[in-house]
Amino acid sequence: MTYTSYLAAMKIIIFAVLSSLLCLMMACTSQDKSEAGVFFLKGNIQFKDKRFAEAIRFYDEAIKKYPKLTDAYLNKGLALSQLGKSEEAYAALSRALELEDGFHEARMARAEAALVLGRTAQAEDDLSLLTNVYKDSTRFYLVRGNLMVDKNQKGAAYADFDKAILLDPENVEALVNRGAMFFEDGKTKEAGDDFARALALNPAQKEALNNRGLVLLKEGNPGEALGYFEKVLIRTPDDGYALNNKGEALLLLGKRDEALKALSRSLEFKPDNAYALKNMGLYYFSGKDYENAARFLDKAVSLEQNVPGLYGLAGKCHFLLNNSARACQLWALGKVLNDSLAISESVRNCR
Repeated sequence: MTYTSYLAAMKIIIFAVLSSLLCLMMACTSQDKSEAGVFFLKGNIQFKDKRFAEAIRFYDEAIKKYPKLTDAYLNKGLALSQLGKSEEAYAALSRALELEDGFHEARMARAEAALVLGRTAQAEDDLSLLTNVYKDSTRFYLVRGNLMVDKNQKGAAYADFDKAILLDPENVEALVNRGAMFFEDGKTKEAGDDFARALALNPAQKEALNNRGLVLLKEGNPGEALGYFEKVLIRTPDDGYALNNKGEALLLLGKRDEALKALSRSLEFKPDNAYALKNMGLYYFSGKDYENAARFLDKAVSLEQNVPGLYGLAGKCHFLLNNSARACQLWALGKVLNDSLAISESVRNCR
């Protein structure tokens, strides 16, 4: 199974600072500044309509006219983030901060971009400067909670997500991310409650849909889980995680041909998803094609993604291929990860 969090799905706010625009459009005499303000407003209109590429074009025009317009760098960075261009977004937000070190909105947005890029040290530095400024901000605690997840500081992450939800009970992102942590920690009921709350607020939230389906899989209800994965795929047919989870549900329902199609498509989009590789191995294993099963399972093992049950299944596959040495090696690794199948098979078959 694959759970997804809301780490990369940033909450966009258009920071149109009216006071600075009034200065730009009225008090200032420069024609370039006035034209920059017009382009900036046009960019904001495009941003609001989610035409992010067009918005960026207008922000660039504003910057050409007036290179010190920090709001244009901020909104350009936010638009780039929406297009998945995190590196360019980070650069634009950094430029805003070079021009105005105390630009708190840009610093918060850069912390989010830094997290997407895996630059946890930079994100931590930025957030540390905002602690007092945003002490009552649900967004701040959401972002810092995401940072704590990246740093594997679960206690701090739970505390931040709790605070984010306390400040705003309708913070869907915080509910989804806390639910993902609950699920990973084996707290299925708590996870299900958070995902249900998130879906009550936003029935189309794909991470909540996907993760709610995973809870149902864990509870032994693959038929109902399948419906949640299908809802994700209606909107995003190329979602590799949802395709994998759909494949797993279909395997549990005995629909092998449909499962193979879903898993194959999942690996087209996410070829290094060890969960999908394990499920593909399970598909072949259940059909007693141990050679192909071993091929997929070994690749999953090589990715070192700590997939539950992987080492036990991979070892079993090699044992059935009369490769006891490899099987015992895999089971030994699985024992370290508390893989129950690996533990039992190792006791039974390895010295």
